[in-house]
Amino acid sequence: MFSKTFGYALRATAFVTIHGKDGKRVGALDISQALDIPHHFLGKIMQDLVRHGILDSLKGPSGGFYTNERTLVTPLVDILKITDGSLVFDQCALNIKRCNAANPCPLHHEFAECRNGMLHSLAEKTIGQMAAEVESGESYLAR
Repeated sequence: MFSKTFGYALRATAFVTIHGKDGKRVGALDISQALDIPHHFLGKIMQDLVRHGILDSLKGPSGGFYTNERTLVTPLVDILKITDGSLVFDQCALNIKRCNAANPCPLHHEFAECRNGMLHSLAEKTIGQMAAEVESGESYLAR
């Protein structure tokens, strides 16, 4: 239902949140290796997150990515919008272009209910909550 880019972005942001505390910066190579994300692909994702204000970055030998005042309170759905756009909110389960409530595909109502539940969950959960679950051992970011 969601792209690899979204998964990578969530995992990388949570990783920076956990490991980039107290002014510490996390390098893209460290993130890439720890989470098994292709380095060049991760670079583009991280640039998007910085451009949208989810994370901050500093270039140079002591540079890297770090959190800002917005990071912890960012709902996961905001990252979904950055990586996958709003298309995921309107897409038909069967990829029928004219599918809508007035002209539904055979899965329209079921898929709409599932999608709305997932979007509600992503709107309610924040990066800070996700990182806290990982830190407590309730969940994990890498295989």
